[in-house]
Amino acid sequence: SGMLGDPGDLAKLLQSRGFTLIANAFSSVDSFFTLSGFLVSFLLLKQLTKKGLLSIPQWTAFYVHRYVRLTTPYLVMILFEGFLYRHLVSGPFSVDIDVGTNHATCKQYWWTNLLYINNLVPWNPTGQNCLGQSWYLANDMQFFILAPAFIVLLFAYPLIGNLVTTVTISCSAIAAAIITAHYNLAPSMSLGNPLNYTKVYRVPWTRISPYLVGILGGWFYWRWGEQVQEKVKTLPVWKKVVIATPLWLATAAVEYEVVFGLYHEIQDHFIHGKATSKTDSISYQMLARIGWSLALITQVLLCQFGLGGFINSILSWKGWLVLSRLTYSVYLIHFGLIVILVDQTRHTFFVKPDFEFAVIYLGIVVMSYLAAVVLYVCVEQPVALLEGITYRK
Repeated sequence: SGMLGDPGDLAKLLQSRGFTLIANAFSSVDSFFTLSGFLVSFLLLKQLTKKGLLSIPQWTAFYVHRYVRLTTPYLVMILFEGFLYRHLVSGPFSVDIDVGTNHATCKQYWWTNLLYINNLVPWNPTGQNCLGQSWYLANDMQFFILAPAFIVLLFAYPLIGNLVTTVTISCSAIAAAIITAHYNLAPSMSLGNPLNYTKVYRVPWTRISPYLVGILGGWFYWRWGEQVQEKVKTLPVWKKVVIATPLWLATAAVEYEVVFGLYHEIQDHFIHGKATSKTDSISYQMLARIGWSLALITQVLLCQFGLGGFINSILSWKGWLVLSRLTYSVYLIHFGLIVILVDQTRHTFFVKPDFEFAVIYLGIVVMSYLAAVVLYVCVEQPVALLEGITYRK
C-alpha cells in the first residue's frame, strides 16, 4: 500500500469483474504447459513413425538439443539478473534489491537452475529461487524428460498409453486436492496463503496434468488428424457451423468459469476478509487445471481440423511468427524489468482510472521485446544455428 496514492482505489479496482483477468490469470501458465505437451507429443510421434524406436544416441541428441537451446540464454540472464541488476538500480525501494532479484539465492543456488531442479531446491517456505519466473522452466524440462515414457507407450500400445496417462492426470489432481486439504490452502494464489506457491503452484506433481492433456491431444492429432481434416473438407459450411459452434461455446464456458468463477471469492477475500470454503478450494485446485487444458486442447484441435473459423484466421496470421521467435527471450527478460521498475520507483501509483498502469504495462511489453531482440540476435539465434549444425551431424 506504500506505493499507492490512495489504497481505496485498489479496493474499487478489485470490485471490477474485469480485474479478475489479472487477479486470477494463473491459468495462462497451464496454456503453455498444454501447448508444450501437444507439440512434443506430435513431433516425437512423427519421428517415431518415420524412424521407429530411437537408438540411445538419438535419445541423447533429443535431450541435449533441448538443454542447449534453452540453457544458453537462460544462463546469460541468470548472470545478468542475479548478479548485475542490483548495481543498476537506485531508489527508495532499492534497499530490497537483493530480495527483488533473488541475488543471495542466485549466488548460492545458481546450479539448481542449470540442472532444472530450482522448483524443488532450495525447499523453503517462501519458494524463493534465482530468477523468480524460472520455476516454470524447471517444470517444463522435468515434464520433457518424462514425456517420452508416455509418448512411446501411446505409439506402441495406444490403449495402455492412454490408460497410464489418464491415471497419472488423475493422480496429479488427487495430489492437489490432498495438499490443499492438508494445508488448508485457498483455491488460487491470489487469495492469500503463501503456501499455495510452494506446495501446489510450482511443484511438478500438481502441475503435470495440463502437460499430459497436451500429450494426449498431440497423440489424437497424430492418429486421427488427417482423416478428420479430409472429412471436414467435404462438409458444407452449415454443417461445419453446427458442429463447431457448440464445441467452441462449451470450451469457452469452461475457460470463463475457471478464470471468473473465483470472482466472488476474490471479492470476499480482499474486501470482506472472508476465506473460501474448504470444499470449494479443494474442488477448484483439483479440477481447474484439467478443465482449462481440456478446453484449450479441444480448441487447438478444432483449429487444426478446419473448424476454427475466424479465430483460426487470427491465430494463423503470419505476423505472429516474427514475435514468436522472441517469446522465449521476452519470458527471460520481462520479470527483471518489472523488478527494476518497482525497486527504483520514486512516486506513488494511482490506479484510477487505470491509465497509469496501462502505460506501465505497454512500456514493459515494448521494452521487453526490444531487449529480447538483443538477447535473441547475440545469444539465442547463434547458439541455435551452431547447435543445429551439430544436431544434424
